[in-house]
Amino acid sequence: MASVSVPESKPYSVPEESKKVLRDGLVNNPRHKTLPGECKDMLDYVEYVGQDQPRIAINWRFAESVASLKGLEAILINVLLSRKYGIAPQKVIINTDHAQLFFMSALLLQVEPAEGSPLQPTPIRGLTAKYAQYFPNGDLHQMASSFYRRAATNIYKAKDGRFFHLHGSLNPDPSIDALGLPRDRQDISADEDAWAVFAAKIGEQDAAAWDHLLGEEYRQAATICLSPAEYANSAQGKANADTGLYNVYPRRDPSLRAGWWKDSPLTSVRRPLAGLKVVEFTRVIAGPAIGRGLAELGASVMRVTSPNLADFSGLQPDLNWGKWNCHLDLKKEEDRSKLRELLLDADVVINGYRPGVLDKYGAGYEDVSKIAKDRGRGIIYVRENCFGWSGPLSHRSGWQPISDAHSGVSMGFGRAMGNDEPVTPVFPNSDYCTGIAGTCGILQALLEQAEYGGSYLVDTALDYYNRWLIEEVGEYPKQVWEHLWQRNGRAVFRHFHSMNYTIPRYIEMMKSQGIFDLQFFEIRVSKALGGLKIRAPKPILQFPPGTVELGYNVGTRGNGTDQPRWPDDAQTEVVL
Repeated sequence: MASVSVPESKPYSVPEESKKVLRDGLVNNPRHKTLPGECKDMLDYVEYVGQDQPRIAINWRFAESVASLKGLEAILINVLLSRKYGIAPQKVIINTDHAQLFFMSALLLQVEPAEGSPLQPTPIRGLTAKYAQYFPNGDLHQMASSFYRRAATNIYKAKDGRFFHLHGSLNPDPSIDALGLPRDRQDISADEDAWAVFAAKIGEQDAAAWDHLLGEEYRQAATICLSPAEYANSAQGKANADTGLYNVYPRRDPSLRAGWWKDSPLTSVRRPLAGLKVVEFTRVIAGPAIGRGLAELGASVMRVTSPNLADFSGLQPDLNWGKWNCHLDLKKEEDRSKLRELLLDADVVINGYRPGVLDKYGAGYEDVSKIAKDRGRGIIYVRENCFGWSGPLSHRSGWQPISDAHSGVSMGFGRAMGNDEPVTPVFPNSDYCTGIAGTCGILQALLEQAEYGGSYLVDTALDYYNRWLIEEVGEYPKQVWEHLWQRNGRAVFRHFHSMNYTIPRYIEMMKSQGIFDLQFFEIRVSKALGGLKIRAPKPILQFPPGTVELGYNVGTRGNGTDQPRWPDDAQTEVVL
């Protein structure tokens, strides 16, 4: 675990520490030795500003983490500007107070806000209802329809005293079935009563027995909660020990040119990824955040979902900015043909599904690489998962709270509050930050592809990010954490307090700290939603005027809004 020390004579500074993490934990990190050589020269072009003292009462240095990752993105954009457009590196400013809004952005959107009105964040539980009239509800299995079904996603204590994270995912039925419990209990009308049912059941067996039953036999997202040291010494932790935030695997081939790099008439310094066509197979946060990061730089992103698969529609208002959205049922031959037409013209594919799922439908890495070879132009294929791409758990599905519990992040948060038990650290931080990592991996692959040709595989994972957070970023120094915790009332949360419970309470804490400053927000308009105005956090990276302009070519929309074909003019918002 990273040890952060600050001399007694020198006060702590979030901007200064973010710069150190960018330098030492990213650019000069031996695990990231494949970064372009110019990256070290670009460090001084990233400037951090913001308040010195941390403001969110979480022991892990989340603000420094997201700000440094955005710094790496800025550096890679500068390398792209230099190589593709021949311009000098640009000074990029990152306000760390602004940057920390990134990992909670889904909670911060406001529809048709009155001018100057204060921000009213929405807890996760209320997101779907808030946007119901604009975004079709993708909750096909009523995952959160009752206190009882919501309780299928939580941490409970097993018979042997170990803690176990059960996760109902987008369909709690298989997890509940595995426990031998009824699928619903409409008679339960409080969180505490629902937790008690699941706690009693998990207490009947050891954690390892539940892990095998849920994770292997029922193939559900689940994990034994580990400490950071236990994770590092586990078989999966050792398998991930040498990974960076992402790994780029090249198949260099000068005969497979990087067509977008030279051929796109749309690309420019102003929108440096304009004309780059991206097919995105993702759900929930981490995968969609990768595609949104590319869209912010001008890329044309087509998100492909299925009308038969559940999705968390409350997240779409935030994560569907900059994307067209089409439905395809890949069990149908005609829809697989439509997908192939999209892939024939694509430059990047993002796959956020369980390992092996898309292989069944001709959309795995090898299939897409063959399409690229046959057309004579390389492709970049990104895979994002929970546990990583090697090791005994690589085949399992998982989500942000599962990775947090598995890697030791949750245990670290619980211990910081004085209890030897895991507590999910409030926000979907590892989700959003894995999204930045994936965007950076694609930028690096684009740079390599332009030089060497060929196709590239980029692997990233929630566990990769969390291992980096633990080892390279770490926790606040004890005196800084004590002051921060005291300032926020020394609130103590328990293992059974899920994000649905903690987020509303943290929102109230953050309001008192003035964190939701309107200077960090902008009004966007979505033509796809009839000109709806939405207040949302501004892009984090601040480039000089007249250079890179971050934003979105198309407005946010619900799944299945568009037809599965590339619009003729990728810069114009159209609902096909």
